[in-house]
Amino acid sequence: MKWVFKKFPKESLKVIYSIIFTKFLFGVGLGALIAHYWPVYNWEFYGWLIIIISLILAIPGIYSLFSK
Repeated sequence: MKWVFKKFPKESLKVIYSIIFTKFLFGVGLGALIAHYWPVYNWEFYGWLIIIISLILAIPGIYSLFSK
């Protein structure tokens, strides 16, 4: 697993920003799921939607990071 940490700084800024942005989206989706307990909006649907979108957007960055 050490090779991942050595390879991460060598990636392009586009890949690094992509990974950071998808982590942010995942956090927003998780926050929306936690806010699901407020009955005003359909937070559960939006939370899962944001999490799924963040995971789909993370695929190219993670592939670039883990491919040798």
